[in-house]
Amino acid sequence: MEKEKYDFSGALKGFAEHYEDGNSPVWDIGRPKQPFIEIANQVVEPILDAGCGTGDTSIFFASRGLKVIGIDFVENAILRAKSKVKGHNLPVEFLVKDAVTLDEWDIKFNTVIDSGLLHAIYDREKYSNGLKHILNSAGRLYVFYFKDDPSSPGGGISDNELKGIFADGWKIESIKSVSEDNDEWKMNFAVILRKS
Repeated sequence: MEKEKYDFSGALKGFAEHYEDGNSPVWDIGRPKQPFIEIANQVVEPILDAGCGTGDTSIFFASRGLKVIGIDFVENAILRAKSKVKGHNLPVEFLVKDAVTLDEWDIKFNTVIDSGLLHAIYDREKYSNGLKHILNSAGRLYVFYFKDDPSSPGGGISDNELKGIFADGWKIESIKSVSEDNDEWKMNFAVILRKS
C-alpha cells in the first residue's frame, strides 16, 4: 500500500494556530520538561533544540552558559522565543526552520534535544537522517515523546518503532517512562548515541 503524501502546509497551519492571538499551546509550560532538567549536567554544547517552540528549553541551557540554536517551523513561536531573550545576552539563537530539512545544514552539534517533536514529525526517516548529518560522532540526542498508547496523539511511538527510526548509525542507550505535568500524557524519555 502506497504511503499517503503528507500535507506539510496543513501541518504548519495546524501548529501555527496554537500560537495565534497570544494563545499558548498546552505543551508550552513556561519551563523545560523535567527530564531535560535532570540531564542538564550531561549536555555538551553546541546544542540544537529541534522544535523549540517559544524557547523555554533553549533558554534553560543557554542560561547555563551553553551555546544553543533553537529551531521551529512556526514563525510566531520563534518570534516569541526571540522576545524572551531580548536584552539578556544569552548564547542562544532562534531560527525558523523545518527540522526535517536538517540534512541541508552544514552546522554541527554535540547535543540535540527534542522535547515533543519526534511523535509529530511527518517524515521520521528523513528527520533521523538529518539528525545523523548534523550530530557529531559520539554526540547525543535526548528525546521526550508520546509512548505507544491508544490515548497518545497519533498512537505514540513504540520501543520497536524508536529502534527502527534510530537503527543505522545510532545506539539507544536508555528509554524511560516519564510522568509529566498531565497524568493523561504517557511519555518516554530516550537517550540516543550517535555512533561513528
